[in-house]
Amino acid sequence: MKLQKMTLLFLVIGLLGCSKENNEITINGEISGFISEKVEFTTPINGKWFYGDKKSITPDSAGTFQIKMSIDEPSFVTIYVPGKAGGVLLVEPSKIYKVNFNLGVSGRKFIVNSGDSIAQNLYNSYPSPEFYISGIKDFLADSIPSEITKKIYLQKGKVISEFDKLLESNEISKSFHELAILDRKCYYLALEASVAGVLLRKHITDVNISKIKLLKDYWTKKINESLLNQTDYVRSPWFYTLATNLINFNLYRADDFSLEELKKVYEAGNFHNHDIKNAKKYLSGKELEYYLASYIYLYSWQNKDNSKQLIESYKNFKSEYPNSKYTQFLTTSIQPIIDFHKKIAESPISDKIKFVENYEGVDTFQDLIKTLKDKKVYVDIWGTWCSPCKKEFQQKDKLAELLKSKNITTLYICEGINSKKNVWKEMIKFYDLEGQHILANDKLVADIIDRFGNNGSFAYPRYLLVNENGIVVNEQASYPSKIVQLENEINRNYVW
Repeated sequence: MKLQKMTLLFLVIGLLGCSKENNEITINGEISGFISEKVEFTTPINGKWFYGDKKSITPDSAGTFQIKMSIDEPSFVTIYVPGKAGGVLLVEPSKIYKVNFNLGVSGRKFIVNSGDSIAQNLYNSYPSPEFYISGIKDFLADSIPSEITKKIYLQKGKVISEFDKLLESNEISKSFHELAILDRKCYYLALEASVAGVLLRKHITDVNISKIKLLKDYWTKKINESLLNQTDYVRSPWFYTLATNLINFNLYRADDFSLEELKKVYEAGNFHNHDIKNAKKYLSGKELEYYLASYIYLYSWQNKDNSKQLIESYKNFKSEYPNSKYTQFLTTSIQPIIDFHKKIAESPISDKIKFVENYEGVDTFQDLIKTLKDKKVYVDIWGTWCSPCKKEFQQKDKLAELLKSKNITTLYICEGINSKKNVWKEMIKFYDLEGQHILANDKLVADIIDRFGNNGSFAYPRYLLVNENGIVVNEQASYPSKIVQLENEINRNYVW
């Protein structure tokens, strides 16, 4: 009897070991046409695609790499060569995949060469998972809701039939087919909700009462937000986008909705609390946990306004979900915002930071330059939301040393259309940007774009050199990070 029990015990242990091993997937990859220092990839959390759980691996000298991970059920994994290309795999436990990044071609750069490659490459011919729906212009061109729905349904039906055929011909497994179909349904519902929300908001702005009623009546019957909690859409990379679009649609169709009030919420910087409160009206359970984690990660990762509300949202999330697997990733992404506000609170503002007098009334670039009469000026045009702009601030000490040696004043022009006043002043203090500052009003921004833009487009950051007479002597001055090149331009453009 004891021998039988021991045998049974070893058998159970052996089965458990095999079960764990069978959950491991292997992705063998190769990069050609470009030498990459790393490959990034997402790892599913409880079968859910989560952008925050992104890891990296270094390819060898031949451009090959191997990724291994354990999964309990079919899931989505995204693989990136940063700044070059990316692709998606629908992976199943115990399978091996082979992918190629051909970065030397102009067409598709990500190709799968596994047993289910037809389905994998088919999926990668569709829009890549994002946090918003792109390419909806074709559907917005039609003003009749039923015609829009018809176009969406025809496209969805065609795509689903492709996967049905692959299942029938045994090109894919039943579990692959089920997740692919769920994902496509999620995507097209997100697409329809996005179109409905965009059109509804557009006609609210136009104050077209009859059009608003038609859109509300039609899509209220078509779009059911309860699907968010009654299906398994949360397994799709498009779930966050679907939930956001459904929440926004319900916001716009409410009888008490006011676009002006919504603008006030955003202008006051209270939109995070507003968005999360709305999400809790329609989501619950694992769907709400996933949505809040994705929301907090997305906004803290972008780190555009360093909102204290995100810190509070993060603390609330930890309290509401004490055992959440997402928390470790949120902690990493939220820490820079905590550090930002700690530094602001502890650091005094430099007396060398100056603000242009009565800057709210400065409407033209020429009027602005007149406030710095008889001075050579290095102009930095930036925005609080602009990551490259803030990256260049890291070079401010070298820049200050150069400009001081040449007796040149620094003028920081922050565009004030998308940059909030309080965030603007916080960032000036955080980065210790000594020099003259102005938050440009709408007229000044328009004048700058008209003078120095390219047919209405304008790239940030932008740097200019202005001489003592207020004349711009270099409209494309070098970045602070190219300090040697900038010094040569200064010596060449000014009369000494």
